[in-house]
Amino acid sequence: MGSVLRYLLVRIRYPRSFRCSQLSMIGTGCGIHIFQGGSLTCAGRIIVDDQVMLYTKGKLHFGKEFGINKFSRIVAHEKIEIGDYVTIGQMVSILDHDHHYKMEGGQLKLDGYVTAPIKIGNNIWIGDKCTILKGVTIGDNVVIGANTLVHKNVPSGVVIGGVPFKILKNI
Repeated sequence: MGSVLRYLLVRIRYPRSFRCSQLSMIGTGCGIHIFQGGSLTCAGRIIVDDQVMLYTKGKLHFGKEFGINKFSRIVAHEKIEIGDYVTIGQMVSILDHDHHYKMEGGQLKLDGYVTAPIKIGNNIWIGDKCTILKGVTIGDNVVIGANTLVHKNVPSGVVIGGVPFKILKNI
């Protein structure tokens, strides 16, 4: 019951920027923040496990039957689009940005962000401790093995794994 109540509280907190077409569940200790100008939309039911971070200054969209497990985070400064029937394991990071930095007076200074949208297709399993970087498109029907770094586009119908990833087999 508590997870449905937390979902309803997020809807109340963000009445204009959070849209979800079906009653969903949000676990304990989640950081769900929709900054001014950002939006979070869901085409169907979502299940967000405990201790998940969902931050958006841009557009964050989930398809039908989306699930994300503990300690994972999705941060959208520009746009992250996730398709239908996607399940995300624990401790996964999906980031559509890098920090922009420069050297100033012999000191490293963080100076904004460099962004590029991420698109994740339908029927995807993302294993534990994966990182998906900015500008990546992942096709449909993909399994991403645990601890994989996704730094470039992934075709449909494959199993990938490694740092950086390699195609391990076709599905």
